Amino acid sequence: MTSTNIPKAFPLNLPEGDAELLLDELQTRLREGRRLVAEVGQILAEIESRGVRDLYGHNSIAVFYEHVARVPRAEAQRVTGRALALNSRRARDGTSIDPVAPLTGTSATTGALAEASIDRIVTVMKKLPEHVTASARLEAEKGLVELACVARPRDVTVAGTDLLAQLNPDGNPKDDPAPNHQRSQFWLRQKRTGRWDMRGDLDPETGARLNALLVPRAYPAPGGEADDRAPAERRGDAFAEIVDLAEAGPDIPMPRQTSERAPEQPQPAEPGEGPASRPTSTQARPQGRQGPHRGGGVREGTAAEGSRNVAHIRPPRWWARLSRPRSGNATQPQKPLTA
Repeated sequence: MTSTNIPKAFPLNLPEGDAELLLDELQTRLREGRRLVAEVGQILAEIESRGVRDLYGHNSIAVFYEHVARVPRAEAQRVTGRALALNSRRARDGTSIDPVAPLTGTSATTGALAEASIDRIVTVMKKLPEHVTASARLEAEKGLVELACVARPRDVTVAGTDLLAQLNPDGNPKDDPAPNHQRSQFWLRQKRTGRWDMRGDLDPETGARLNALLVPRAYPAPGGEADDRAPAERRGDAFAEIVDLAEAGPDIPMPRQTSERAPEQPQPAEPGEGPASRPTSTQARPQGRQGPHRGGGVREGTAAEGSRNVAHIRPPRWWARLSRPRSGNATQPQKPLTA
């Protein structure tokens, strides 16, 4: 079934070929639409005065308008910012807040100004220095409003730039921002395959020192023998060598201990086992460049010995307190902690 609600080609009942009448109707609709937009701004300013959180539960007038008008956040911020700049409102303590551009707000209620021109006038008025008198501000705004009624927004921008050059030739002083001190960051996690994934963001000094340690150890194997390792694999082997050297150092720092320590129960010494049979952490380890090997290979003595030496430097986790043995019970072996 064909619908009979087909709109006409031109809904207005205007005579054919009258160009002046079409232009007049267009300008009338534009003024009416801009006037309604200005009234919307007045309503938004009044809502801000009464408290948008108390009335509707939103944290800001921009978020409220975004949900009510169903517009993007950027457009909501532009509309509400324009409304607060053109209309006077009351603060939460009852004091009156004057508009940034009062003459522009008055002209906007007549529908004579476009939104783009209003934004350019407000930008210029905000940049005027404090030493400019009130009469000079009104005179400058009056000139921009008169121009915006007959000119394009780009012409208003040029006139506003010239006005700022006359009233504020030195420009607004900019405070030197404090240097942003960014700390180094490092992430290390174990994947399901058992391998470890690491990434970090180091400061220039720490990154340069790490690079100085990696570069000489990541060279291909000397002596002309074939080294089929990729550059990333050579760097991985070099990093593993640096970890071995750091772990074998006698001055390796001990981990921070929690305030609550479990009571250590003395273990009876097994017969035939003396102090000399225990490996010491400060025992000298063979140093030097290891032979080329693939990522899947394991160096002899490294995995077993490394697991014993790394266990005491892993920081405690919150669940370590849950597995701590209670007094009177036998000591239970704790889970290995991961970094």
